Amino acid sequence: MATLTFSLIHHAEQPALKEPPMRIPADVLAALSGRTKTDGHRLKLVGPRLTPTLYQRVNEVLEAVGGRWTKTEGAHIFPVHAAEALAPVLATGEVVTLGEKRTLAQYFPTPEPVVEQLIALAALEPGMTVLEPSAGSGAIATAAAARGAIVDCIERDPGYATVLSDTHVARQVQVADFLTIPAEPRFDRVLMNPPFTRGTDIAHVTHALRFLKPNGLLVSVMSWTATEQTGSTTAFRKLVEQRGALVEALPARAFAQSGTTVDTVLVTIPATRPADARPTVWPTRDIPAQDAEELGSPADIAAEIVADLRKAVAAFEEVAAALTKPAPTTVPGGVEVS
Repeated sequence: MATLTFSLIHHAEQPALKEPPMRIPADVLAALSGRTKTDGHRLKLVGPRLTPTLYQRVNEVLEAVGGRWTKTEGAHIFPVHAAEALAPVLATGEVVTLGEKRTLAQYFPTPEPVVEQLIALAALEPGMTVLEPSAGSGAIATAAAARGAIVDCIERDPGYATVLSDTHVARQVQVADFLTIPAEPRFDRVLMNPPFTRGTDIAHVTHALRFLKPNGLLVSVMSWTATEQTGSTTAFRKLVEQRGALVEALPARAFAQSGTTVDTVLVTIPATRPADARPTVWPTRDIPAQDAEELGSPADIAAEIVADLRKAVAAFEEVAAALTKPAPTTVPGGVEVS
Protein backbone atom coordinates (compact mmCIF):
# COMPACT_ATOMS: atom_id res chain seq x y z
CA MET A 1 0.00 0.00 0.00
CA ALA A 2 1.34 3.45 -0.88
CA THR A 3 2.41 5.79 1.90
CA LEU A 4 0.47 9.07 1.65
CA THR A 5 2.28 12.10 3.06
CA PHE A 6 1.23 15.74 3.13
CA SER A 7 3.04 19.07 2.87
CA LEU A 8 1.27 22.36 3.61
CA ILE A 9 0.42 24.40 0.50
CA HIS A 10 -0.51 28.08 0.61
CA HIS A 11 -3.74 28.83 -1.25
CA ALA A 12 -1.93 31.40 -3.43
CA GLU A 13 0.11 28.60 -4.95
CA GLN A 14 -2.91 26.72 -6.23
CA PRO A 15 -3.49 26.82 -10.02
CA ALA A 16 -5.92 29.49 -11.12
CA LEU A 17 -9.35 28.23 -12.13
CA LYS A 18 -11.04 29.40 -15.31
CA GLU A 19 -14.50 29.25 -13.71
CA PRO A 20 -15.77 29.77 -10.14
CA PRO A 21 -16.04 26.71 -7.85
CA MET A 22 -19.34 24.88 -7.45
CA ARG A 23 -21.69 26.35 -4.87
CA ILE A 24 -22.62 23.52 -2.51
CA PRO A 25 -26.40 22.95 -2.21
CA ALA A 26 -27.90 23.85 1.17
CA ASP A 27 -28.82 20.27 2.09
CA VAL A 28 -25.31 19.00 1.34
CA LEU A 29 -23.72 21.84 3.29
CA ALA A 30 -26.05 21.18 6.22
CA ALA A 31 -25.00 17.51 6.26
CA LEU A 32 -21.32 18.43 6.12
CA SER A 33 -21.60 20.92 8.98
CA GLY A 34 -24.05 19.07 11.23
CA ARG A 35 -23.71 15.39 10.42
CA THR A 36 -19.94 14.88 10.46
CA LYS A 37 -17.53 14.00 13.25
CA THR A 38 -13.77 14.24 12.77
CA ASP A 39 -10.98 12.45 14.60
CA GLY A 40 -7.53 13.07 13.21
CA HIS A 41 -7.49 11.83 9.63
CA ARG A 42 -10.93 10.23 10.01
CA LEU A 43 -14.35 11.67 9.29
CA LYS A 44 -17.57 9.86 10.12
CA LEU A 45 -21.14 10.70 9.18
CA VAL A 46 -23.33 10.58 12.28
CA GLY A 47 -27.06 10.60 12.93
CA PRO A 48 -29.80 9.08 10.77
CA ARG A 49 -28.71 7.46 7.51
CA LEU A 50 -28.61 9.86 4.57
CA THR A 51 -30.70 9.13 1.52
CA PRO A 52 -28.65 7.53 -1.29
CA THR A 53 -28.87 10.69 -3.42
CA LEU A 54 -27.81 13.00 -0.61
CA TYR A 55 -25.00 10.66 0.45
CA GLN A 56 -23.67 10.55 -3.12
CA ARG A 57 -23.49 14.35 -3.26
CA VAL A 58 -21.89 14.57 0.19
CA ASN A 59 -19.37 11.90 -0.77
CA GLU A 60 -18.49 13.82 -3.95
CA VAL A 61 -17.53 16.86 -1.87
CA LEU A 62 -15.53 14.77 0.60
CA GLU A 63 -13.65 13.07 -2.24
CA ALA A 64 -12.88 16.45 -3.82
CA VAL A 65 -10.95 17.50 -0.68
CA GLY A 66 -9.15 14.18 -0.29
CA GLY A 67 -11.56 11.99 1.70
CA ARG A 68 -11.88 8.36 0.72
CA TRP A 69 -14.45 6.02 2.24
CA THR A 70 -12.77 3.00 3.85
CA LYS A 71 -15.03 0.15 4.82
CA THR A 72 -12.62 -1.32 7.36
CA GLU A 73 -12.41 2.02 9.16
CA GLY A 74 -16.08 2.83 8.71
CA ALA A 75 -15.02 6.39 7.88
CA HIS A 76 -13.65 8.71 5.23
CA ILE A 77 -9.86 8.84 5.52
CA PHE A 78 -7.99 12.02 4.55
CA PRO A 79 -4.30 12.65 3.78
CA VAL A 80 -4.49 15.53 6.31
CA HIS A 81 -6.53 16.09 9.43
CA ALA A 82 -10.12 15.76 8.30
CA ALA A 83 -11.22 18.94 10.06
CA GLU A 84 -8.46 20.87 8.28
CA ALA A 85 -9.53 19.53 4.88
CA LEU A 86 -13.19 20.32 5.48
CA ALA A 87 -12.71 23.79 6.99
CA PRO A 88 -12.42 25.74 3.68
CA VAL A 89 -15.56 24.01 2.36
CA LEU A 90 -17.61 24.97 5.41
CA ALA A 91 -16.20 28.51 5.42
CA THR A 92 -16.92 29.26 1.74
CA GLY A 93 -19.75 26.89 0.92
CA GLU A 94 -17.87 26.09 -2.31
CA VAL A 95 -15.82 23.24 -3.71
CA VAL A 96 -14.34 22.12 -7.00
CA THR A 97 -15.18 18.46 -7.58
CA LEU A 98 -12.72 16.04 -9.16
CA GLY A 99 -14.64 16.17 -12.43
CA GLU A 100 -14.54 19.96 -12.51
CA LYS A 101 -10.84 20.05 -11.62
CA ARG A 102 -10.10 18.05 -14.75
CA THR A 103 -11.52 20.89 -16.85
CA LEU A 104 -10.96 23.98 -14.74
CA ALA A 105 -7.48 23.41 -13.35
CA GLN A 106 -5.95 22.44 -16.69
CA TYR A 107 -5.65 18.79 -15.74
CA PHE A 108 -5.16 16.87 -18.96
CA PRO A 109 -4.53 13.14 -18.40
CA THR A 110 -1.75 11.70 -20.53
CA PRO A 111 -3.31 9.60 -23.34
CA GLU A 112 -2.16 5.99 -23.57
CA PRO A 113 -0.24 6.38 -26.88
CA VAL A 114 1.76 9.26 -25.38
CA VAL A 115 2.42 7.26 -22.21
CA GLU A 116 3.68 4.32 -24.26
CA GLN A 117 6.05 6.55 -26.25
CA LEU A 118 7.28 8.23 -23.07
CA ILE A 119 7.92 4.87 -21.38
CA ALA A 120 9.81 3.60 -24.44
CA LEU A 121 12.11 6.63 -24.39
CA ALA A 122 12.79 6.08 -20.69
CA ALA A 123 14.26 2.60 -21.30
CA LEU A 124 12.91 1.37 -17.96
CA GLU A 125 14.29 -1.72 -16.26
CA PRO A 126 12.74 -3.60 -13.33
CA GLY A 127 13.82 -2.22 -9.97
CA MET A 128 14.54 1.31 -11.22
CA THR A 129 13.34 4.13 -9.01
CA VAL A 130 10.98 6.53 -10.77
CA LEU A 131 9.50 9.88 -9.76
CA GLU A 132 6.34 11.27 -11.32
CA PRO A 133 5.76 14.90 -10.24
CA SER A 134 2.31 16.47 -10.72
CA ALA A 135 1.06 12.93 -11.09
CA GLY A 136 -2.69 13.57 -11.30
CA SER A 137 -4.39 10.18 -11.35
CA GLY A 138 -1.13 8.44 -12.27
CA ALA A 139 -1.34 7.34 -15.91
CA ILE A 140 2.44 7.48 -16.26
CA ALA A 141 3.12 6.03 -12.80
CA THR A 142 0.83 3.09 -13.52
CA ALA A 143 2.65 2.26 -16.76
CA ALA A 144 6.06 2.54 -15.06
CA ALA A 145 5.00 0.29 -12.16
CA ALA A 146 3.69 -2.29 -14.65
CA ARG A 147 7.24 -2.58 -15.97
CA GLY A 148 8.67 -3.32 -12.55
CA ALA A 149 9.74 0.20 -11.54
CA ILE A 150 9.51 1.47 -7.96
CA VAL A 151 7.46 4.64 -8.26
CA ASP A 152 7.07 7.69 -6.02
CA CYS A 153 4.53 10.41 -6.88
CA ILE A 154 3.98 14.04 -5.95
CA GLU A 155 0.53 15.59 -6.46
CA ARG A 156 -0.60 18.92 -5.04
CA ASP A 157 -4.33 18.18 -5.06
CA PRO A 158 -5.45 16.02 -2.09
CA GLY A 159 -8.37 14.60 -4.05
CA TYR A 160 -6.22 13.30 -6.89
CA ALA A 161 -3.53 12.18 -4.44
CA THR A 162 -6.06 10.00 -2.65
CA VAL A 163 -7.28 8.53 -5.94
CA LEU A 164 -3.67 7.78 -6.89
CA SER A 165 -2.95 6.22 -3.49
CA ASP A 166 -5.96 3.93 -3.94
CA THR A 167 -4.42 2.43 -7.09
CA HIS A 168 -1.47 1.10 -5.05
CA VAL A 169 0.94 1.63 -7.95
CA ALA A 170 3.19 4.03 -6.01
CA ARG A 171 5.46 3.36 -3.06
CA GLN A 172 4.77 6.85 -1.77
CA VAL A 173 2.37 9.64 -2.73
CA GLN A 174 3.30 13.07 -1.40
CA VAL A 175 0.66 15.81 -1.34
CA ALA A 176 2.55 19.00 -2.17
CA ASP A 177 3.41 21.60 -4.78
CA PHE A 178 6.32 19.97 -6.60
CA LEU A 179 8.20 23.26 -7.03
CA THR A 180 8.39 23.64 -3.22
CA ILE A 181 9.95 20.20 -2.64
CA PRO A 182 13.71 20.26 -1.91
CA ALA A 183 15.59 18.29 -4.56
CA GLU A 184 17.14 14.92 -3.72
CA PRO A 185 19.17 13.27 -6.51
CA ARG A 186 17.96 9.71 -5.81
CA PHE A 187 15.89 8.63 -8.82
CA ASP A 188 16.92 6.67 -11.90
CA ARG A 189 14.12 8.23 -13.92
CA VAL A 190 11.77 11.19 -13.75
CA LEU A 191 8.71 10.77 -15.97
CA MET A 192 6.25 13.64 -16.15
CA ASN A 193 3.50 15.62 -17.82
CA PRO A 194 3.69 18.99 -16.02
CA PRO A 195 1.27 21.94 -16.24
CA PHE A 196 1.97 24.24 -19.21
CA THR A 197 0.47 27.62 -18.21
CA ARG A 198 2.84 30.60 -18.71
CA GLY A 199 5.95 28.45 -19.11
CA THR A 200 5.34 26.44 -15.94
CA ASP A 201 6.48 23.30 -17.74
CA ILE A 202 9.98 24.74 -18.08
CA ALA A 203 10.13 25.49 -14.34
CA HIS A 204 8.90 21.97 -13.48
CA VAL A 205 11.32 20.19 -15.82
CA THR A 206 14.29 22.28 -14.68
CA HIS A 207 13.49 21.50 -11.04
CA ALA A 208 12.87 17.83 -11.78
CA LEU A 209 16.34 17.37 -13.26
CA ARG A 210 17.75 17.95 -9.78
CA PHE A 211 16.07 14.74 -8.57
CA LEU A 212 18.06 12.50 -10.94
CA LYS A 213 21.02 10.32 -10.06
CA PRO A 214 24.19 11.16 -12.08
CA ASN A 215 23.30 8.48 -14.65
CA GLY A 216 19.58 9.22 -14.57
CA LEU A 217 17.20 10.27 -17.32
CA LEU A 218 14.17 12.57 -17.47
CA VAL A 219 11.40 12.21 -20.04
CA SER A 220 8.67 14.83 -20.09
CA VAL A 221 5.73 16.02 -22.12
CA MET A 222 6.12 19.76 -22.79
CA SER A 223 4.26 22.41 -24.73
CA TRP A 224 5.59 23.39 -28.14
CA THR A 225 6.21 26.88 -26.75
CA ALA A 226 9.16 25.51 -24.76
CA THR A 227 11.01 24.77 -28.02
CA GLU A 228 10.66 28.25 -29.53
CA GLN A 229 13.49 30.78 -29.49
CA THR A 230 12.25 33.51 -27.15
CA GLY A 231 13.68 35.40 -24.23
CA SER A 232 11.84 33.17 -21.77
CA THR A 233 13.15 29.94 -23.29
CA THR A 234 16.81 30.89 -23.90
CA ALA A 235 18.21 29.40 -20.69
CA PHE A 236 16.17 26.22 -21.04
CA ARG A 237 17.19 25.67 -24.66
CA LYS A 238 20.82 26.10 -23.65
CA LEU A 239 20.40 23.53 -20.86
CA VAL A 240 18.78 21.06 -23.24
CA GLU A 241 21.58 21.43 -25.79
CA GLN A 242 24.31 21.17 -23.16
CA ARG A 243 22.88 17.86 -21.92
CA GLY A 244 22.58 16.42 -25.43
CA ALA A 245 18.82 16.04 -25.05
CA LEU A 246 16.39 14.58 -27.56
CA VAL A 247 13.32 16.63 -28.53
CA GLU A 248 10.54 14.94 -30.51
CA ALA A 249 7.29 16.47 -31.76
CA LEU A 250 4.14 14.60 -30.79
CA PRO A 251 1.40 14.24 -33.41
CA ALA A 252 -1.03 17.12 -33.79
CA ARG A 253 -3.97 16.87 -31.37
CA ALA A 254 -2.17 14.21 -29.33
CA PHE A 255 -4.11 15.37 -26.24
CA ALA A 256 -7.46 15.96 -27.96
CA GLN A 257 -9.13 13.10 -26.08
CA SER A 258 -8.02 14.74 -22.82
CA GLY A 259 -9.60 18.07 -23.69
CA THR A 260 -6.87 20.20 -25.27
CA THR A 261 -5.43 20.68 -28.76
CA VAL A 262 -2.22 22.41 -27.67
CA ASP A 263 0.83 21.23 -29.65
CA THR A 264 3.26 19.17 -27.57
CA VAL A 265 6.70 17.55 -27.65
CA LEU A 266 8.53 14.85 -25.73
CA VAL A 267 11.84 15.96 -24.23
CA THR A 268 14.40 13.38 -23.07
CA ILE A 269 17.17 14.91 -20.93
CA PRO A 270 20.01 12.96 -19.30
CA ALA A 271 21.37 14.02 -15.90
CA THR A 272 24.88 14.04 -17.41
CA ARG A 273 25.72 14.56 -21.08
CA PRO A 274 26.62 11.18 -22.64
CA ALA A 275 30.00 10.87 -24.34
CA ASP A 276 28.30 9.90 -27.61
CA ALA A 277 25.60 12.59 -27.45
CA ARG A 278 24.63 14.18 -30.73
CA PRO A 279 23.66 17.85 -31.16
CA THR A 280 20.06 18.53 -30.20
CA VAL A 281 17.76 18.90 -33.18
CA TRP A 282 14.77 21.12 -32.44
CA PRO A 283 11.56 20.17 -34.25
CA THR A 284 9.99 22.71 -36.59
CA ARG A 285 6.41 23.20 -37.65
CA ASP A 286 5.65 22.29 -41.26
CA ILE A 287 5.32 25.44 -43.39
CA PRO A 288 4.12 24.80 -46.96
CA ALA A 289 6.69 26.04 -49.49
CA GLN A 290 5.48 28.39 -52.24
CA ASP A 291 5.86 27.06 -55.76
CA ALA A 292 8.77 28.61 -57.68
CA GLU A 293 6.52 29.18 -60.72
CA GLU A 294 4.33 31.55 -58.69
CA LEU A 295 7.32 33.79 -57.90
CA GLY A 296 8.43 34.22 -61.52
CA SER A 297 11.97 34.62 -62.91
CA PRO A 298 14.29 37.39 -61.63
CA ALA A 299 14.02 39.20 -65.01
CA ASP A 300 10.22 39.21 -64.86
CA ILE A 301 10.25 40.48 -61.27
CA ALA A 302 12.68 43.30 -62.21
CA ALA A 303 10.54 44.33 -65.20
CA GLU A 304 7.44 44.42 -63.00
CA ILE A 305 9.21 46.62 -60.44
CA VAL A 306 10.37 49.07 -63.18
CA ALA A 307 6.84 49.30 -64.58
CA ASP A 308 5.42 50.02 -61.14
CA LEU A 309 8.05 52.74 -60.55
CA ARG A 310 7.19 54.41 -63.86
CA LYS A 311 3.52 54.47 -62.94
CA ALA A 312 4.38 55.99 -59.59
CA VAL A 313 6.60 58.70 -61.19
CA ALA A 314 3.83 59.62 -63.67
CA ALA A 315 1.33 59.92 -60.81
CA PHE A 316 3.69 62.20 -58.86
CA GLU A 317 4.21 64.40 -61.96
CA GLU A 318 0.44 64.85 -62.34
CA VAL A 319 0.14 65.92 -58.69
CA ALA A 320 3.07 68.38 -59.08
CA ALA A 321 1.52 69.94 -62.19
CA ALA A 322 -1.80 70.42 -60.42
CA LEU A 323 -0.11 72.12 -57.48
CA THR A 324 1.82 74.61 -59.68
CA LYS A 325 -1.23 75.61 -61.77
CA PRO A 326 -2.60 79.05 -60.65
CA ALA A 327 -5.91 78.87 -58.83
CA PRO A 328 -8.86 80.49 -60.71
CA THR A 329 -10.17 83.84 -59.47
CA THR A 330 -13.73 85.11 -59.50
CA VAL A 331 -14.66 88.69 -60.64
CA PRO A 332 -17.92 90.49 -59.96
CA GLY A 333 -20.70 88.86 -61.90
CA GLY A 334 -19.55 85.35 -60.98
CA VAL A 335 -17.16 84.87 -63.92
CA GLU A 336 -14.06 82.77 -63.22
CA VAL A 337 -10.80 84.02 -64.72
CA SER A 338 -7.80 81.71 -65.03
